[in-house]
Amino acid sequence: MSSPVGMNTTQINPHITAQDVETIKAASDRDHIGNLATRLWDKIADWFYGTDRVEAKKLVFDLYSSGVTDQNKIKAFEQLREMAGANYKDNFRVYDGPRFRSYSVLDFKLEFDVISPDADYVEADLQHDILIEEIKIPAQQGLQFQKDFERKQELTYTFNSKPIEDMSFFDQFSEQERASIFAICHQGLFPLLSGPIMCLSNEHEMRFDISKPGPDDLRISAVFEKDISTDFGGPFFEGQQKQVLENDGVKKSLRIEAVIDVWRGGREVDLVSAEVLSQNEI
Repeated sequence: MSSPVGMNTTQINPHITAQDVETIKAASDRDHIGNLATRLWDKIADWFYGTDRVEAKKLVFDLYSSGVTDQNKIKAFEQLREMAGANYKDNFRVYDGPRFRSYSVLDFKLEFDVISPDADYVEADLQHDILIEEIKIPAQQGLQFQKDFERKQELTYTFNSKPIEDMSFFDQFSEQERASIFAICHQGLFPLLSGPIMCLSNEHEMRFDISKPGPDDLRISAVFEKDISTDFGGPFFEGQQKQVLENDGVKKSLRIEAVIDVWRGGREVDLVSAEVLSQNEI
């Protein structure tokens, strides 16, 4: 079984000055690029051709913008790599190691800590929660699940990647299967996986996809994303940045992915895979 991996401080660029930060903050939109992005663009502009140059320049801004989430910065990075000429694609480098993952091109670097949750601990906790859910009276079953399900603007429940429209969908499952779904598919799963780290953003996204690989078996794929960039320009953003700078356990962004198999009607739980990505440079 896997065990927790220690965390180290991450860096986007070790040479960012206070003036650079102010320049990026002052940039009002993707068409007005600050100093850091301009420096990078000046070096890579010739890697792009024709009309791609206009979009590429905007994507470079996204790499440095305080209002763009880390996951969208990764998408911008991947788009730039795809748009670059064949001779330049290898300049966009991805390092994927057991403790760190990074995306870099010349002066730009976005690096994440990678944590693998303790599978034994998570499996035991989920099995306990399933048993507790099974013995509850019907009126008390799935209360947290129902609260989360009603907030579908923040999260999405799917079955085989198709949206689940209402709670009556779960009537088709056995009592044991419903207990497993109610015990696992809610927001409490993610602190169990991430341990003592957090992101203080007021916005988050959660997704749960449920499937049935066998008659009495379930597979649950869960994703959680949070990033203080979604609060950029709001009244709490400066305070959130301060918390990231002053507290090791508070992250600029957090992404959690897990695949969980539940066998024999909830009697066995297997954490098939789980990964926690965190980034604490603002």
